[in-house]
Amino acid sequence: MKDYLRIFLIFTGFMGLVACGGGGGGGGSDPAPPPPSGGKITISGKATYDNVPHNTTTNGLDFAATTESPIRGATVEAVQGGSVVATDVTDANGDYSVEVNDNTATIIRVKAETVMTGSPSWDISVVDNTNSKALYSMESSPTASGTNDITLDVNAGSGWGGSGYTGARVAAPFHILDRSYDVVQKIIGVDSDANVPELVLNWSVNNVPTSGDQTIGQIGTTFYQAGEIFVLGAENTDTDEFDGHVLIHEAGHYFEDKFSRSDSLGGPHSTSERLDMRVAFGEGFGNAWSGMITDDPIYRDSLGASQASGFAINVETNAVTNPGWFSEGSVQSILYDLYDSADDGADHVSLGLKPLYDVFTGPQVTTPAFTSIFTFISYLKDANAGDAASIDVIVNAQDINSTAIDIYATNETNDAGAPDPADVLPVYTELLLAGAKQTVCSVDDYGTWNKLSNIRYVRFDIPVAGSYTVRATQISPISADPDIRIFKDGVVVGLTDDGDDSGDGEIENATGNFEVGEHVAEVYEFNNFVGQLINSPPPPRDACFDVEIIAN
Repeated sequence: MKDYLRIFLIFTGFMGLVACGGGGGGGGSDPAPPPPSGGKITISGKATYDNVPHNTTTNGLDFAATTESPIRGATVEAVQGGSVVATDVTDANGDYSVEVNDNTATIIRVKAETVMTGSPSWDISVVDNTNSKALYSMESSPTASGTNDITLDVNAGSGWGGSGYTGARVAAPFHILDRSYDVVQKIIGVDSDANVPELVLNWSVNNVPTSGDQTIGQIGTTFYQAGEIFVLGAENTDTDEFDGHVLIHEAGHYFEDKFSRSDSLGGPHSTSERLDMRVAFGEGFGNAWSGMITDDPIYRDSLGASQASGFAINVETNAVTNPGWFSEGSVQSILYDLYDSADDGADHVSLGLKPLYDVFTGPQVTTPAFTSIFTFISYLKDANAGDAASIDVIVNAQDINSTAIDIYATNETNDAGAPDPADVLPVYTELLLAGAKQTVCSVDDYGTWNKLSNIRYVRFDIPVAGSYTVRATQISPISADPDIRIFKDGVVVGLTDDGDDSGDGEIENATGNFEVGEHVAEVYEFNNFVGQLINSPPPPRDACFDVEIIAN
């Protein structure tokens, strides 16, 4: 049988009703059940949710094409007399089975969580950030168990009434959970002992594209941060609960954070912009990751009235506006082509996920350079020498010099068409102890904050552990404010002595006790980067500095 459902939030020791589906539950009091006879019966069935696909023409949601998909790997509880008397986990088909007392009213509860202990392991849950992080679940109406086994199918409805939502959006958290389950299964498919750290997904109908107080839904956009993903749910504006590629893109940032490493600055971005190379790599990877997990290169994001419009990105497309090492479009195309089996154009290699996964979880974590397409491709070629020539063809097709690639982009020649190539190249400027000062320029030619050449990169090698100073001296304009951040293997080990303030200064120093080995640093004009993050940002400006390293 198929029962109508109710959506609940589960608290420790408290259950609160959010909304009721139409039909079955009804009002009034249920008759008192007969006392159990001491026997047991089995309640089994299938747990599903309404899965709303996209219209491939408009890229909006197509509610008329809704199908029921299994809820996989979710916790199922049988509740009698207010107590949990049996538990199970749904299988790949959404099937469950619990043994309960006979002749007793029973509720089947399905939680929006998937948990596995041992090896492999994972812990993923979908909660309401506007209701004290309460865990979503759904429950059947009470069913008298009788003395015979029962089949009880349960379905989480979309709540769609034809032209708008008229019921509880029960399916939403279960679709969000299911896309996360896809990610887990893909990971353990190449790493059978993977320990997938806790992931909390925050969704609410109150989550709107306005930044502010996340506890009332002002999340700004769907995003990842520190082990949590926040998902938009604003009806007729922007709902992301059925935008599977969007959800998996954010899970890609989670993957980078927990399994790999990302030096991305975050911030606004698009496939056609010339970005800071770390942002380009992180966002391009997120898009490619959504295609890898689903084996579908079409990334769709629905929005607008009735969720009926949207946009699409083909992450496999090789024709990219402004291609290069600074383009997320180039990065997504490269990574997906390396993964997929649909060879075309410059793509004549099909590596699958395992070689990419091994780089992400291996040398990319400890690289002394900033994470970028240069580090990833360098390490991938090292580990897959037999495919190096085919890898080069794919990367070279995006105007990136793969043939002679290294982690510091020593041989890169793509200057993004800059008016002055020296504002873009070399990608890293090398500093030598007791060597000549090197000039670098921070510019706003492509925008500010996270765009190409807002921040310039320098690198240096420390031969003996001790105290050193990286110094930036302004050349022009007189009012420029240089700032410096120094990194060792992705960790900040030194800052300018003014703490990155906005006060203009002729000379800035970043002094620290540095370990032996390779270091990299950011050098930038304050107004082009940090200054753009304040409420009333100062005007950006092009500025050049002489940079040197000094042993103290």
